[in-house]
Amino acid sequence: MSLQKLIHNYATFNSWANSKLVDWLQTIDEGLLYQQIPSSFNGIDTTIQHILRIQKFWSVFIAQKDVSNFDWSVIENQAKNNLIELKNQSVHMEKLFLTYTNNELTEEIELNMSWSKNKLSRYEYIIHVINHSTYHRGQVVTIARGLGITENIPATDYNFFNSK
Repeated sequence: MSLQKLIHNYATFNSWANSKLVDWLQTIDEGLLYQQIPSSFNGIDTTIQHILRIQKFWSVFIAQKDVSNFDWSVIENQAKNNLIELKNQSVHMEKLFLTYTNNELTEEIELNMSWSKNKLSRYEYIIHVINHSTYHRGQVVTIARGLGITENIPATDYNFFNSK
């Protein structure tokens, strides 16, 4: 499998998995999305917002646009809108990542933020953001189970995506 095909597959997987998660969360009582429970982020909505902000940040950075004034703010009491935005952002990110050629994917780009400084290939940053979303989708399921939500939890593993 070529690098370009791998990245295309992972980008499509991420969009598919986030869509499945969002579709499921939209069936849950909105109040439960705000319910707090001990975790990396204290609830489903704050975890969804984290996934969304990170996907936005890395999409801008990977496209080599200015991230110096990136908006990291948390949006209060907008869970349903945040779910829609995550789904839309995931499609946007998928489309962006599908545009890169093999040469663009292997191009090294430099991150120079106060919290991290490194220089990696574009494809490594792409894999990072997709892994990050996967990690936090798992946390959303764990938080949901902690809130007593156990029905219709979607399977969003990469293997299930490839078992079409």
